[in-house]
Amino acid sequence: MAPEGSASVDTDPLVVASAAAPAEARPVDKIIVAIHGIGSQSRSSTIRNVASRFGDRCTPPLPMMPLGYFNVGNETEVRISYLDPIDKHDPLRRVGFAEVFWADIPKAVVKQDDLLEETRAWGRTVVGRAQSIYAQTVEKKYNDDPKIWSKPKLDEDDFGMGIGVVDEIIETIGVMENLLTIADKAGLFKFELAPLLRDYIGDVQLVADFPFQRDKILYRFHSAMGKIVQAFVAHNRKNKGTDQPEIYIVAHSEGTVISFLGLLEAFTGKVAKDPENKDPSDYDSRHWIGDVRGYMTIGSPIDKHLLLWPALWTEFKHKLRTAVDAQSGSIVFVGNGAPGVRLGQKIKWRNYYDYGDPIGFQLDTAVEFLWEHHCAAFEFVTKDHDIGFSRYLLPGKAHNDYWTDGSVFGHFIADVVLPQPGKPAQRPESSWMRGVVSTAIPYLLTLLVHVAAVFVLYKGITALVPGSEFAHLPLQLSMLSGLLFCMTVAARLPRLVKTDRWRWHAAGLAVFAVGALCIWALPGESVGFLASPFAAVLQIWMPALDVSAHSTTLRLLLIAVCFTVTSSGWWIGRKPNRGRWALLGVGMAAIGFIVLVRLLDGDGAKPTWPMLLAGLAFLYLWWLGILIFDLTFVWHRYIRNSVAIDTLRQWKQGRDATPRSAKEFWKRPDAARTHAP
Repeated sequence: MAPEGSASVDTDPLVVASAAAPAEARPVDKIIVAIHGIGSQSRSSTIRNVASRFGDRCTPPLPMMPLGYFNVGNETEVRISYLDPIDKHDPLRRVGFAEVFWADIPKAVVKQDDLLEETRAWGRTVVGRAQSIYAQTVEKKYNDDPKIWSKPKLDEDDFGMGIGVVDEIIETIGVMENLLTIADKAGLFKFELAPLLRDYIGDVQLVADFPFQRDKILYRFHSAMGKIVQAFVAHNRKNKGTDQPEIYIVAHSEGTVISFLGLLEAFTGKVAKDPENKDPSDYDSRHWIGDVRGYMTIGSPIDKHLLLWPALWTEFKHKLRTAVDAQSGSIVFVGNGAPGVRLGQKIKWRNYYDYGDPIGFQLDTAVEFLWEHHCAAFEFVTKDHDIGFSRYLLPGKAHNDYWTDGSVFGHFIADVVLPQPGKPAQRPESSWMRGVVSTAIPYLLTLLVHVAAVFVLYKGITALVPGSEFAHLPLQLSMLSGLLFCMTVAARLPRLVKTDRWRWHAAGLAVFAVGALCIWALPGESVGFLASPFAAVLQIWMPALDVSAHSTTLRLLLIAVCFTVTSSGWWIGRKPNRGRWALLGVGMAAIGFIVLVRLLDGDGAKPTWPMLLAGLAFLYLWWLGILIFDLTFVWHRYIRNSVAIDTLRQWKQGRDATPRSAKEFWKRPDAARTHAP
């Protein structure tokens, strides 16, 4: 591919400054504009990724070029590059590529370190924002006319539980970051979930909560789009091409929010001005908005912004209404925005998201937003153009795996950029195996942590208590690990959801029943070791109690003890962390009692420090296993299955959210709505 035109605030944007002479001068018909997402970004890396996916479609596929091939002088410059396939008739020869780069703006804020709010505190404000939405819609409706509206289902304690869940998520991510750093240093694997979410939170703060910073980013978008069109016109005039490009925007992550806001502003005829007054140029969006033909969003959080930050969108009220020109068939904006904005055709919007992506989702709220504003500027119907799948293995990492997925970009190219009549584009297919593995990985990790906790405790006991080196060790470790895991799950389920009518307590009891089966599968010597100390205490009041190691009574007694530990957190407040520490405290007390009784039965000749270290290691690993399970469950229920977004949407419509049935809970998250303007 060959770099072609560039423009900046320091040079005349109509003058093409060619960095390297292309092999053959030729006009460009279409421009692909890439907009990056969250976090630390390298200049030109986004457009290189996009150009590489287009280059894969050439015959033969084009090699990936180095970043320096696309690089420009500074962040405010733009450059149009184009592919150079061998086939002279390849339509990709007339496709140009450019980038909107804005990562330097949040990077400067982070470096300054005196603007952004601490992550935990900001997370609590998000819960407070949700509570405010609930009060202004559901509670207000009840207060206005309590006769026709049932009493709101949520109260202060429910939102307090939400704050507790947010705190726990942040705590878990911090712990996992430390552990994954160790795995990375050991060369095992690299999984950057914590930086991904931290960068996302920082960028969302800037875009959603800081108007001045948001205006700077949006100005960068508008100025880049204006410069890209100017460079295109200058290049094509030299090469006898058209003055009107076809623009296709490819946006990722928070870049989708920026580009969506920018497009909506362009629909109103916005003339962008530099909020810092460093650039004297004004950029009239009417010079480029009519040329936009396609819009690709990947890993998009637009729905979250629509629901949680409604103030971002109030300026578009009554400004996005469209009508169809009877003579030309073009889309005309007839709201009270600036006159003269029209589109030659609807912008073909395609959204792509993986079910393992913690940030990107289906955009049915965006469809409803356009419907409510009577905006028919986009060809975007959820069931046809909002495309979800399971294609990537690791949750979190899935947010960035779109860039290397040829099927995702291939669909957009074949469906929007270069459609072929009579040849429908092939949608990216889900891999059921990857979907299962992606779902199972965090639960498997939780189970492995529980296995490690049981193993270190076993090693400590065998080093201290005579006669505790049991036979059938693999069976015992697997059954005890399964028991501990089931206890964790059964104890935590009612702490992470709103528990009405014992629905989730019943689910916890069902999981505990599986753990009880593990007790029944334990060898008799293990049951005797664990349950006999409690039986000895009970025998004071029940002298006839059978304390045989093989007795059913001991197994039932051990089940009763484990259930007491499991349910210990159910009766403490709705705060998830309180239930967690109650579970750990009661569980450690029970284990300590077993070991203490066994110590009293021994000769006391061996030092006790191995047992103390093993107990601390067990406690830490169990605590870590609980945190990972909590994060996994919250992720799958509230994020992957879209419970949080669905609930906010119901509140916005004035309806109180009701718990989804089991059938609805397991319903595929790509079940789509069909609303379209």
